[in-house]
Amino acid sequence: MEYLFILFWVMMFGLQHSGLSALRIKSGIITRWGSSGYSKIYKITSVLALLPPFFAMNFWDWLYFLHSPELLTPLILTIAAGLIIPGITIASLASRALSVSSVADMRTDRQPELVTRGIYSRIRHPMYLATILLFLGLIAVYPFPRVAVFSLSFCLYILIGAKLEERKLVIRYGQEYLDYRKRAGSMLPSRRTK
Repeated sequence: MEYLFILFWVMMFGLQHSGLSALRIKSGIITRWGSSGYSKIYKITSVLALLPPFFAMNFWDWLYFLHSPELLTPLILTIAAGLIIPGITIASLASRALSVSSVADMRTDRQPELVTRGIYSRIRHPMYLATILLFLGLIAVYPFPRVAVFSLSFCLYILIGAKLEERKLVIRYGQEYLDYRKRAGSMLPSRRTK
């Protein structure tokens, strides 16, 4: 039952995230309450949707390696580091290429820029890739069923969310995005050249 609870709330987060990111809903909220209103609504509803599954993971188990350090083997640490370090690096590279307004997509005075520089020249969704790597690293360090259900269900949502975002980006940027999609891979670097 607890796994269904986690799945349900991850699904609620997915609906909240995708719903508020939909162009019609986003523009309606921005028109009515402005960019700061949209930002507040998005943040509050995101936190509210994330708290239930997050707390369902029973944090008192998370320090298992203090009373059983033999469970945190060099192999587990290597796997975790092999996922978490690239995840943090990719997120950092992606963040450097973006401005706050381009991430939040809240500029109303002009069409938002399609970011294709930096890591975005090779990967269209580096933040999604980084998040997946971090969630998989979390499973390596915390090999509990609740953590695995939480992390894997978020990874699944990320894959679905990327597909939904692709549709939105084609609508917003048209041929410019279709050309970009030919040059850059979705979450893995493309081998195609310009």
